[in-house]
Amino acid sequence: MNTAVLFDVDGTLVDTPAGMTAVLRQVVAENGGVADEARLRATVGRPLVASLALLLGLPPGHPGAERAADRARELFTEVVIPSARELVLPGVPELLDGLRVDGRPVAAVTSKVHRSAVELLEATGLLAHFDVLVCHGMADRGKPHPDLALLAADRLGVAPADCVVVGDAVDDMAMARAAGMTALGVATGVATPDELLAAGASAVHADALALGTVLLPLGTPSR
Repeated sequence: MNTAVLFDVDGTLVDTPAGMTAVLRQVVAENGGVADEARLRATVGRPLVASLALLLGLPPGHPGAERAADRARELFTEVVIPSARELVLPGVPELLDGLRVDGRPVAAVTSKVHRSAVELLEATGLLAHFDVLVCHGMADRGKPHPDLALLAADRLGVAPADCVVVGDAVDDMAMARAAGMTALGVATGVATPDELLAAGASAVHADALALGTVLLPLGTPSR
């Protein structure tokens, strides 16, 4: 069996962090709050309800966080989705095409809820590249726990040891390592290379173009 590749979405395949940061900033402001840029960016790619509860100073499970998340999804659809094709990071379509030609199982594993993930991936034209889409809420625990990655491996029919996780965030690397998978970082999103390495990345690559030289045609990266 060829090595399966599990991709994060935001900041890994699509350059959405700037747009998502703007959305979060507006939602926080609409709710009478203020958050600095670093604090906003630190929540990008994490589950939206929990992130907004943190930004708004609300306790876990507070209905205001769910309302704020619904507003953020509404704004994301209005502001970010129309330009989604332009936000696909360089080399991503070619890398996904190459993996498919090589017969590699490919999944997207994201902290977005299913509806939002499908909306974004359809708008970018990337959805058809994935054999499996695993989203927040489809397993008991989200990133950085291993559950989403293990669910993706199960649905692909691949052992965890034969999976590589590619992501831009510390939570992606932690998820991979907890699941017994190889973790590869890309320096296109929210975390620095040093942060990704400290979280367990075997290596950090500049972008999808550099990543392609490792994943294709050489097979499994060394752990």
